[in-house]
Amino acid sequence: MMTRLFQGLAAGLMVMVSGCVSVLPEAAPPKPRLHIAPAGDVDMSGDRLNFSVVVDDPRATRVYDSVRIAVSTAPGRIAYLSGAEWADRAPRLFQTALIQTFEDSGRILAVGDRSSVPVADIVLQSDIRHMEVDVENGDAAVVSVYARLSDGKGMVYAARKFDARVSAASTKPDDVYDAFNSAFDEILSGIVKWTFDAGQSARANS
Repeated sequence: MMTRLFQGLAAGLMVMVSGCVSVLPEAAPPKPRLHIAPAGDVDMSGDRLNFSVVVDDPRATRVYDSVRIAVSTAPGRIAYLSGAEWADRAPRLFQTALIQTFEDSGRILAVGDRSSVPVADIVLQSDIRHMEVDVENGDAAVVSVYARLSDGKGMVYAARKFDARVSAASTKPDDVYDAFNSAFDEILSGIVKWTFDAGQSARANS
């Protein structure tokens, strides 16, 4: 009799436990984390240059200085992509990709951030003005960066704005990544080539 009672209690307990487990919500799958790669398949051939470059931390407002991917829904209105995020703060990813693009060219004497190249001939500063998915005027990755070359002491050698807009097939993470990848290829290679030319001129005239 006691044995059957214990068996009944055990069976009832198992039903209760299994019932509790079944009502717990399943964990949501992790969001895809997007990376900014250095510019690829871009011809940067040329003579080796005898100056060094330090790439300062890019400046950006809180709209873009985040792991969240900004979405422009209307003039002056920003939302954030729900299906994916950056693998790190967007300006940090951009800085790393920019440095790697310089390195991959094989033309620069030395390049890095402030920790790896404390003193350099030329300082590259950048302001991220746009790094977003524009859904108001058709889905597209939009990147805009204002860059300056200086001696790090107040003398500006050159300045230029770089813009790229690449259509995306949709706002799904894979399509957004493909569009951003092409946009960053254009921006990164443009900044690096411009730095080589403008930096060489600045060094010749200094």
